[in-house]
Amino acid sequence: RFLDNSNCFVRMVMEQGRIRLKDIQFDCIVGVLPYERVNEQPIILNLTLWLDFAKAAETEDLNESIDYAKLAEELKGFIRLSSFKLVETLVVKTAQYVFEHYPKANAVEVSVSKPKAIPGCLGAEASVKISRK
Repeated sequence: RFLDNSNCFVRMVMEQGRIRLKDIQFDCIVGVLPYERVNEQPIILNLTLWLDFAKAAETEDLNESIDYAKLAEELKGFIRLSSFKLVETLVVKTAQYVFEHYPKANAVEVSVSKPKAIPGCLGAEASVKISRK
């Protein structure tokens, strides 16, 4: 239940809220080719989280939600330290990281693009969506 502007209770059913982090750009080691194992290259990370917003909306307490600025910095560090060979592994392991460190997330979608992976192409991208059981 939520209060409307007249302080009357209104019955509503809230579906999962969604937080999106769009186009986080940074350089990291990712790829299987010899030069990709030693030279950082740019990637673009996109992340969507689904979670219950009800308690956060009621209390305006960040502890009842997910601090997306903190999450973005953590993911950049995690990915940079991991030096993944495949973007497929990168997206799956990143989703697993979110579930392990952010229990409020009920589902997560991660996509990563390597904009310089293929000459004459805007980028190669992999994505995955994983939900808790």
